[in-house]
Amino acid sequence: MGFSTSGAAAIIFVGLFVAAGLVFPALEGAHERRADALEERTDRALEVTNTDVELLEASHDDGELTVELENTGSTALSAPATDLLADGELVDAETAVREDDGTEPDADRERWLPGETLVLTADTDDFEDDPERVKVVVENGVAVTGDLTEGEDGG
Repeated sequence: MGFSTSGAAAIIFVGLFVAAGLVFPALEGAHERRADALEERTDRALEVTNTDVELLEASHDDGELTVELENTGSTALSAPATDLLADGELVDAETAVREDDGTEPDADRERWLPGETLVLTADTDDFEDDPERVKVVVENGVAVTGDLTEGEDGG
């Protein structure tokens, strides 16, 4: 009987050792994924905190909507990832970045750096009525809203 008890204990010990060898990598991987997710969440929160956008001008003239925004935060933003809404409706807008020295906007630039101005232009001929409000949402969810001013022709 002594041998069977020792043999059973050895089998149980080997079984526990194998089970621990299978469980440990899974737990370690889950812990690493959780730590990475927490770090990404912290980085996103910091990016949102450092993002600030100011609406300089929003106007509607001859069926064209023009919105100018300044990146007043410390985060570089993506111009193509910036969304424009007019009266709550998503508008397909062309983007151009103007540097802080006041030069002509460059449509080929994709990064919108702090201190620079983003100019969004969109065709609004498909709207039944002239839009009255605009909302611009940048890539990380920070948004700015404003009223439209009438263009030179009254609207």
